[in-house]
Amino acid sequence: MDLGLEGKVALIFGGSKGIGLASAAALVAEGAQLALAARQLDSFAELPPELAGPSVLRLAADLTVENDAEQAVQETLARFGRIDILVISAGAAQGGLFWELADDVWDAALGLKVMGTVRALRAVAPVMQAQGAGRIVVVVGNAGKQPNKRMLPGAAANAACLAVVRGLAEELAPAGVQVNAVNPGPTRTGRWNTQMENLAAASGKSADAVEDEFRAAIPLGRLSEPAEIGRLIAVLASDVSGATTGTSLTIDGGMTKAIA
Repeated sequence: MDLGLEGKVALIFGGSKGIGLASAAALVAEGAQLALAARQLDSFAELPPELAGPSVLRLAADLTVENDAEQAVQETLARFGRIDILVISAGAAQGGLFWELADDVWDAALGLKVMGTVRALRAVAPVMQAQGAGRIVVVVGNAGKQPNKRMLPGAAANAACLAVVRGLAEELAPAGVQVNAVNPGPTRTGRWNTQMENLAAASGKSADAVEDEFRAAIPLGRLSEPAEIGRLIAVLASDVSGATTGTSLTIDGGMTKAIA
């Protein structure tokens, strides 16, 4: 499908791995120009060939650091002159037994996922508002709607991000800017593998056994793949998604129990 993204400029925070990298691959396949941001430039050392060329701008931006997002935006504008698409795919949280999670675990979850998202949105929103057009997609997570008892810091952060997406969408809609979220369920990324290892260490089970418990709750019986999420992000970043704004789309194999 031609999504009409030829020549569009996309800035992706968290673009060096996982769902961020998958969304970059989906967007570049549609002809978009890319600025990829990650905490360190060496994170881009093993990009696939289609993303490794000089036409892809690679940026160091740590969303836990004040002004890093603004600097990434300015560098993107200096190279391309505009930002048509923003994808935010950053943030992970430690899981465990609720009363054993110290304050620093909560601070880390909220500091990166929530405030990192806020910083990226705050840096790009005025640019898109001035342009009179733009598409924003925030990778959140279905735990914001379906909290897991052993992953509550991430669930709380996700719920806060969904509230920000809904409110900002209403603010920016009159300017022609559309803001949406995707809520992946269990997805085969490095971040997921780390979560399984952490939960395994806390429970005394193997990582495979912990993952099997999650998989048992997925009607399709499998984890999602990053490329599946990336393709959905590309659709939301295009005019194909029509008037969709202020909402979140869940892709979790039917795991979320809600009336569609």
